[in-house]
Amino acid sequence: MNEVYMGVEHITDLNGYDHMLYLLALVAWASLADAWRVIVLATAFTVGHSVTLLLAGMGWVHPNGMWIEFLIPVTIALTAGWNLRRNAAASWKSRSGMGLTYAMTVFFGLIHGLGFSSFFRMMREEGESILMPLLRFNVGVEVGQLLILVGGLAIASLVRAVGVTPREQQVFVCAVTGTVAVLMALERVPF
Repeated sequence: MNEVYMGVEHITDLNGYDHMLYLLALVAWASLADAWRVIVLATAFTVGHSVTLLLAGMGWVHPNGMWIEFLIPVTIALTAGWNLRRNAAASWKSRSGMGLTYAMTVFFGLIHGLGFSSFFRMMREEGESILMPLLRFNVGVEVGQLLILVGGLAIASLVRAVGVTPREQQVFVCAVTGTVAVLMALERVPF
């Protein structure tokens, strides 16, 4: 059960706020009314990071930590840019818009999973089976993501209640997350 706690703690750690930034950029357009769509996106992200976390945990993939730490904020900036340039909420009404966003989220989850992998390897005991600890860690990450997203959606709903339009919310959240992500990426350039 320790892995569940570690998963929640890892995703909600304010010192590692890049995961929170990604989630906020991903759902910049959303409010509590969009909870189901947000859960689908969070699950897509979990699917992606679970795959690479498993591959790295089993020693089949050996990511270059410097490149992964650079690529994580790049995924945040790209997600913010993607949502900034279009009406993300409306794209969910079309199958192609939904499918593309879902695929992008899974792909970016693969990159974030490689970032999780070093943390996950440090907390595992030598010789321990990977499957159950990985499952518990992923449950913790998913719970942590849902806590972050519920908080973000509640704030978004309150902001909309005072007259901020969905597009204004989207532009603000994407501008902030995208700017912070670009600055993070510039600090982490591996070459």
